[in-house]
Amino acid sequence: MGILTKPDPFSSKQLCIVTLTRIFFLTREYPTLVREITTPSLSPFIQSALQLAASRTSPALLETILESFNQLLPRHPTTFRSHLKLIQQLLCQTIAPTPSSKLGPEQATGIRADVTLVISDAARRLYTQIPCSAPKGATAEEWQMSFKKTIDNAHRVSDKVFRAVVEDFKSLSRDATNGHTLDDEVQDVNTDPMSLPPWSGIFAGGERLIGLLNLVKTYILCPTAMPVSLNIGAVVVLLTRLLSLTIPSAKGQGIFNAIKFNNQVSKEERENLWLILPNIHVAAIDILLALTHRSDASTVAIDAAMVDQIVWVFAAERGAPEVRTACYLAVTELLRRSGVALPKSSIDSLGDIIRRCCDDILPLEQNGAQAKQSAANVKTNGNTQATTNADAFLKAPKAQYISGDFAGLHAAASTLLPASFTHIRPQHLSDSIRARMDRTAILVRDKDAMMASVLNPPPSRKFGKPAASILPFLARSQSGEKEVEALIRPRMPVIRMHTYEPEDVDEEEKEETLEEIEGDDEFVGNELDTLLETVATSEVSGGDIAMAEAVVMDATTTTAVKSNDRATEILERANAVSKRPQEDGPSLAPPKRVKVSEEHGEPHDSTLPVQPSIAMPTTIVAPELEASTLTSDLPAASNIVAASVPITPGVPPTAAEKPAEEDSEDDDDDKISLVLGQDTDSESE
Repeated sequence: MGILTKPDPFSSKQLCIVTLTRIFFLTREYPTLVREITTPSLSPFIQSALQLAASRTSPALLETILESFNQLLPRHPTTFRSHLKLIQQLLCQTIAPTPSSKLGPEQATGIRADVTLVISDAARRLYTQIPCSAPKGATAEEWQMSFKKTIDNAHRVSDKVFRAVVEDFKSLSRDATNGHTLDDEVQDVNTDPMSLPPWSGIFAGGERLIGLLNLVKTYILCPTAMPVSLNIGAVVVLLTRLLSLTIPSAKGQGIFNAIKFNNQVSKEERENLWLILPNIHVAAIDILLALTHRSDASTVAIDAAMVDQIVWVFAAERGAPEVRTACYLAVTELLRRSGVALPKSSIDSLGDIIRRCCDDILPLEQNGAQAKQSAANVKTNGNTQATTNADAFLKAPKAQYISGDFAGLHAAASTLLPASFTHIRPQHLSDSIRARMDRTAILVRDKDAMMASVLNPPPSRKFGKPAASILPFLARSQSGEKEVEALIRPRMPVIRMHTYEPEDVDEEEKEETLEEIEGDDEFVGNELDTLLETVATSEVSGGDIAMAEAVVMDATTTTAVKSNDRATEILERANAVSKRPQEDGPSLAPPKRVKVSEEHGEPHDSTLPVQPSIAMPTTIVAPELEASTLTSDLPAASNIVAASVPITPGVPPTAAEKPAEEDSEDDDDDKISLVLGQDTDSESE
């Protein structure tokens, strides 16, 4: 505290202010420290800081003092209440400076020349926190009165700045026209409702109006210590008035020349008004952006009207880069809020903004006329001669807007393009505008815009023919991006429908069942190979083929039946989750017997044809034959029983499990049943 009163450098005092602010900020949660440190030291600190600010100190130190008060005033409003008068005197000189004022030294009392934009911003934030020091229970009311006073003061300054034209807005405080010429310079030297310094000149009036508009934006954005009521209607009325006045067209035609001029004001002041009007419109659009961010979806009802106002301003002042930047940002925000709900008439009015947005995104092209004016090199007899057209010097080069010099303009345009794809209904965009947007996104390789175009395809203009998509260009230019990879090759998990899980089957039992199936498949396959090898051996032997086959079946039937029963049990347990219904019913007719030609000297049952289409192992099950079945007086087909059971989970029943009536009617050569039979002694010979 003692360093602040000593003639030390400004940097040392700045560090002292930062340290003391941090101490006061940290001791707020501890009542003992507040009683011993903050309470006796905060008031002397405020007084010392105000003395430094009033002594025309450096801008950096003034900014540090204002930022310190911004942190301490909401947390210690009672302590600051006794110093509000000095604080308001300091803020009145900094919240809306007018460095272009034409007032003389004797009239320019209280005007500071060392106020920068950063200092003005800090002062406006502190000005909105002053209602926190009001008596208990009166903070919200004090805030509303201060906000209303700022709105009224903005209207009062607008009356003076816009006096060169006749507005449709009727103001009660506007000076009445009386037939004679008004003052040479517009000025405000009377007592200001907010105790702001006087100003003179149209440029100083524009600076004062822009400062008040920025103060309105700060009121909307800055947090408050308690809930307050925001008068949105007053803000909308102010924006409508400011955005309705635009620069008239230079061509002398069109709706923009409907502005009525005030003949009592000089032409010079009217021309100067057109120079400051774009900056006023930028400040008004900033208020609109702050209102949309703060109020979220509660002000959607004004979006359509604000879109029309922005289109009106853009059509008249599109030549100013700052106006285009503000319009792009405002349209982007309004489309995100209610772009899908906007009618087609509003979208059609945005056509000019979207086209100019595409032009601002694209790189600057070389002027073709200027290229023709360059010297042409002509080779004659090995010598290079330069020929120049003399008439080319008489043609003025075409003016171009170099958008690359404005980084904020390019960023705002790049934000508007994807929002136009996403938040505007595709059927509301014309074919020419949609093609221009797609071409711009492809040329600049804007991933966000191309993704938005692919995800929101244009409607099909011809019945049955889909509209063209720029997906190939997106895949070619952004092949390494994860979003593009996910769009081109989506990997979605399989969703099983109509599954049934019994309560008695748990996860561990399912895993054990699958492991048993994997182990038993190999066993069943080996058993089938053993059976087939045994049959082949019996065919080579020269004895009775039928008797040898019966002996083999008798020896292996027990093992085969056991393995088949085990596999069937495992299959039923594995398919308990989702089992396909099968037809139940006994076979009404014996399976067909395969006849083999006797020209090759082979018996009818010596070769067993196998279906080539069955890839899984198959177990052959045959009943145990008794001695009576070996007699020759019985028909061969009556003693044959064959079954083919594929041991595969989830596979539908094979042809062998279907009723015999269906098999008897099936004459397809590719589906042949596997048959084992017994022939008579005469046939075996």
